[in-house]
Amino acid sequence: MENYFIKTFYRQLKFVILFAIVISGASSCRDLYPLDNTEPDFLGGSIYEYLNSNGHYKNYVRLINDLNYAEVLNKTGSKTLFASNDSAFTQFFKGNEWNVSSYEQLTLAQKKLLFNYSLINNAYTSDMYSNFNNGGILYEGTAMRRQTALQNIDSICFEKPEYIPDGPHWKYYKSRGMYMIKDQSIVSSVTNIPTVFITQSLIDKYGLTDEDFSVLTNGRKRSPGDIFVFDNKVIKQNIRCKNGYIHLLDKVLVPRVNMAEYINKNFDTKIFSKLLERFSLPKFDPTNTLLYKQLHTDFTDSIFSKTYYSSLGGESRKPTDGVSLTNVLPYNPGWNSYQSNSGLQSDMAAMFVPSDQAMTDYFNSGIGEILKSRFGTWENVPDEIILPFIKRHMRSSLIESVPSKFSKMVDGENYRLPVEKNHIEKSYMGVNGQVYVTNTIYPPVDYISVYSPVLMSSNSKIMNWAINISQVSVDNTPFAFYKLYLNSLVSKYSLFVPTDEYFSKYVDPIAYGQDVQGVLKFWFNPITSAVNATVYKYNKTGIIGDSVDVITSPSFLQNRLWSLLDSHIVIGDVEATGSNYAITKANDIIKISGSGNSLSVQGGEDMLNNTSAKTTKVFHQYNGTTYFIDKPIDPALRSVYKVLSNTPEFSMFSDLLKGVPQDYVSQIFAQQGVDYRVIFFNAFRYTIYVPSNDAITAAITTHRMKTWDEINSITDAVQKTAAIEKMVRLLKYHFQDNAVFSDQTISDRFQSSTIKTDTTTTYWKTAKTKYYKIGIVGDGNTLHLTADTRKGAPACVANVTTDNSLRNIIVKDYIFSALPSKYKNVDGTGNLAGTAFSTSTITSSASSVIHQIDNVLTIEQ
Repeated sequence: MENYFIKTFYRQLKFVILFAIVISGASSCRDLYPLDNTEPDFLGGSIYEYLNSNGHYKNYVRLINDLNYAEVLNKTGSKTLFASNDSAFTQFFKGNEWNVSSYEQLTLAQKKLLFNYSLINNAYTSDMYSNFNNGGILYEGTAMRRQTALQNIDSICFEKPEYIPDGPHWKYYKSRGMYMIKDQSIVSSVTNIPTVFITQSLIDKYGLTDEDFSVLTNGRKRSPGDIFVFDNKVIKQNIRCKNGYIHLLDKVLVPRVNMAEYINKNFDTKIFSKLLERFSLPKFDPTNTLLYKQLHTDFTDSIFSKTYYSSLGGESRKPTDGVSLTNVLPYNPGWNSYQSNSGLQSDMAAMFVPSDQAMTDYFNSGIGEILKSRFGTWENVPDEIILPFIKRHMRSSLIESVPSKFSKMVDGENYRLPVEKNHIEKSYMGVNGQVYVTNTIYPPVDYISVYSPVLMSSNSKIMNWAINISQVSVDNTPFAFYKLYLNSLVSKYSLFVPTDEYFSKYVDPIAYGQDVQGVLKFWFNPITSAVNATVYKYNKTGIIGDSVDVITSPSFLQNRLWSLLDSHIVIGDVEATGSNYAITKANDIIKISGSGNSLSVQGGEDMLNNTSAKTTKVFHQYNGTTYFIDKPIDPALRSVYKVLSNTPEFSMFSDLLKGVPQDYVSQIFAQQGVDYRVIFFNAFRYTIYVPSNDAITAAITTHRMKTWDEINSITDAVQKTAAIEKMVRLLKYHFQDNAVFSDQTISDRFQSSTIKTDTTTTYWKTAKTKYYKIGIVGDGNTLHLTADTRKGAPACVANVTTDNSLRNIIVKDYIFSALPSKYKNVDGTGNLAGTAFSTSTITSSASSVIHQIDNVLTIEQ
């Protein structure tokens, strides 16, 4: 590349001269190609000659001379120099970060920094700054960084003990200090430090605004066509010399640091820096150690590079055993040559760093108080909890993180990042990214959702483990469904969380349907960081026996804990519905009593046993409320079949349901779950209206319905089939979609489980092929029903009983992967050919509420 642009120019000029000679017919015996050995006068002198003769660059020339670089800049190479004149140096010496007030006070190291950082080892005119080649493809107008002649080895410093980060990796050096390079590249130990420039082409290409520019440069203004190196304006462009170009800056270009170093040294971001530094570590740098010893023969120590645990540009494995790490940053904030897929030139990173005041304010108020109450200080927050917080404030693209695009920013989990311009207190353009110091924080959704208290609490490890169980999508991307679900900010939730000490008695539905029943005690195993379940014998009187097994199967534990988790999630605010009942994600029906810290909740089994889960603590979060409770909510274990069979007041209706001929195509019950389930139920919630025995007797007496004996005695096959179908349709009409409770105030219509097959007009105007409807009016004390009878037929109405023992009865029909009898019992006994209990799976379920009514609901007379 050396002098390439000059030689190319010479050859083009030769062609022009030759062409002119031919055209003019001139002839001569002189050498036609004198430019091989002669330089054209218009190129002027070398870079050094220009600076030395100009008279306004005395300080800069002294840098060149002191560093023995005059010969290089006098006749070799293709260089680009961002120079500063003596006026700029005068201003520099009036105040700078090195506290030097004259040239004489500059150390040799500082001279190297000033000179090498202003030099690029290639020739670039102003219109070439923003173009770059990557993989043989020319990208125009998109470059914003180029590597300078300054190398990381030029800025080796001895880090005093008080500046060594905390953490196990640094402990050895905390008392003695160390020589350190603040940049560890994944490509090479010796790296050139980039500079950043903003051109009109870059602004046009990405649609950056003047406000964007002003914020990026801490208030500088620009005019069309201006070029800036960081916040240094190029006041004279393209001073052409025979070995390159000089661009004059309005200020002395002082080397910038990377984002991590700025955050670490900035007085206002100490708290965030300490959190970030947890993920840093020293790495012995043999290449730079050897090179430095060759340059400095009296140096006998070792040099280390500072790097970070990160998935891009840093370390992602333990240095001791090479095991992959999960708690890593998205990228290395100390990587000077940060680059994503588009390469170094076209973009860099950005970080929104809360000031210490913002960090303190958050910790002491609002949702942030959860952190404080749990951990006391920011320093005590564990890595796995602090990491989402840090990640939320790290951006992979500056181009997508300028003020004009704040409203469109989302984090790595696709949640909106609500940054506003008035949040920015100051900004710093580093060599690898922009640091915005903000007056507020942007907590990850993990901190503000109903999941947050689970994450933060020391005694919610079981539920936290269940929520974080990971799945794999179709494109092999891992994701934790329940974490994403509970972190959704477009929904409101009521999340009930039994704390760890209360997971001692989970009555397993499959074991409940076996000859030997069992309960599970879930517990968090700190050795494996997973949940286990100890199995105990149990009988239905509530007595817990000896332990018989410990289950560690991930699939079994996932199945049971997710089933339990579904039973503890309610979409919506359970305190704002005006109803005493709510429906969980598992379609379980639960009863709510009280409010706030006095709220208690009952599942179907709780209502049967007169137990309840009481609130121990309430957390009001952005997307709902989290209730810590003193026991799991026990859902119903009894099926529709079981309750109807075992309740004398329901006996006639139960017998009618069981009386459907076994060879008839449309059945009511099928063997499944704990015993039997309603065959036409889906994973939903239902209401079942059970006519009293007297009501059924009256309907039979008045010939509104037949008995099964009467139907079975019909000899004509067609008539008998029609009578069976009519009976089944009548029975199924008493099964209604959606759960309705006797204490509700309601006026609505719900569909039944019977489909209308003709075009006759009905009370509720149900169309053919649609489900007949049931009209419900609730006055807060009971429910009044109106059937969907044919037009002209007598109205058919019914009322729910006021006897509390015969209404609001909660039941649940389960579907298991196999009948309970197909598995061995929890203690290993039972079906010799059966598979182990730990292989059993709960598939789905349907919940119902049963009410007794005082009339049979007829639709077809």
